[in-house]
Amino acid sequence: METRPVFTTKFVIENNSDIIYVSHDADGDWQFFSKEEAYEKDVRVVSLNEILEIDASVNKILCLPEGTEAWRSKKGDKWTAKVNP
Repeated sequence: METRPVFTTKFVIENNSDIIYVSHDADGDWQFFSKEEAYEKDVRVVSLNEILEIDASVNKILCLPEGTEAWRSKKGDKWTAKVNP
């Protein structure tokens, strides 16, 4: 079980919105976002395991190195990734 804390939004956790954007930032933090525009008040900290329970397909991109982002149009689509300079 992966209990590492990650960042997401209330839209993913409370509204079951599709995760369509993932960032593994240069500090090693993971962020999982949906299509809704999020503000600081919308941020939630959950375990990575909770994210995997919501969307197991995220597991495919957990090998991304720090400084990488990935996106897709909707759940079930193929992930596209880009390493940020």
